[in-house]
Amino acid sequence: MIVILSDCMTDTGDSSHWKGFGVINLRGQAPDLLSFSMGRQLLPLLCGVLLSMGGLLETAPAFAYDLRDNAITHANSAESLMALHRPEEAIEEYKAALLLNPYAGMAAMLYNNLGLAYRETGNYSFAYASFQRACRIQPTFSMAFRNLIDTYAAAGHLREAELYMKDRVSENPDNAEAWFMLGYIYKANHNPKAAKACFERFLKLQPESEMARAARMAL
Repeated sequence: MIVILSDCMTDTGDSSHWKGFGVINLRGQAPDLLSFSMGRQLLPLLCGVLLSMGGLLETAPAFAYDLRDNAITHANSAESLMALHRPEEAIEEYKAALLLNPYAGMAAMLYNNLGLAYRETGNYSFAYASFQRACRIQPTFSMAFRNLIDTYAAAGHLREAELYMKDRVSENPDNAEAWFMLGYIYKANHNPKAAKACFERFLKLQPESEMARAARMAL
């Protein structure tokens, strides 16, 4: 079996998980295209595939892996364990996936989902660290930023987070990420007027970024 892993992510605004891995099971000359999700919902994944007469595979940006032991299998195992409300075991699977992580885009997703698992166990410090690592790896990963703010709220530390982000934008008014996070903090604190001002400031700084769509949806 050959697995085709495509770096596709959706950000619907109401989901906390990365979605989108595709598997192609080669059986002779007739490939089966399957899709599965790293989140809670299925996401169809389209892959362009060309099979030569010798059975070689050519495809657009994608990577092939042996399924015997790799990041995908551990990540899927972790998702299954999370669905069964067994976050402690899921954490170990996410850690194993990170050790085998094949590329940076997947690492951001894994750290994000690891943060969700830590949060479910009540280990907020490790959850913060996981979400922050995801944000550092992929600065446009708005899902991880939102999960970080939600975790501050769950831990009762939104006020501290608000003061920290206010300091960041005071030090550097062009810090788009800080404006984005401050917007979600205000939104979580039920201050829509202040949240709107922050998202508008973010959009002036980064109107075409990947996070811009999430900011517009939050307005």
